[in-house]
Amino acid sequence: LGDNVTLHPLSFVGDDVEIGDDTVIHPNVTLLHGTIVGSRTVVHAGAVLGADGYGYLTLGGKHRKVPQIGHVRVGDDVEIGANVTIDRAKTGATRVGNGTKIDNQVHIGHNCQIGEDVLIVAQVGLAGGVEVGHHAILAGQAGVK
Repeated sequence: LGDNVTLHPLSFVGDDVEIGDDTVIHPNVTLLHGTIVGSRTVVHAGAVLGADGYGYLTLGGKHRKVPQIGHVRVGDDVEIGANVTIDRAKTGATRVGNGTKIDNQVHIGHNCQIGEDVLIVAQVGLAGGVEVGHHAILAGQAGVK
């Protein structure tokens, strides 16, 4: 944990999680193993960072889980709204760039790459592997695959 980090009650911080200076983690936030959160970032209640991405392989008519062994990396000066989910990468990192602001109830799938100073408004859903450039704006309820 960096200097001056605030962890509110009932938050979970898993193994090998890094949290930068002056970051605020609100109640009931889950930061699963390997998640990296930058400095001066705010994560609002109920957010989950680092859960498995949606990865399955169908063999012989059966769906088999593909291990998700990557992580989540959130930059500096980011705000993550309530009940946001950001999936860990299958391999490598799911990234959220510096200065990005994410509204409530947004889903960011595995291996997404979000640029700097992006605005992502309520109920946006990004499928795995989506790339969003710097300064983009994704309006409410947009879906990107």
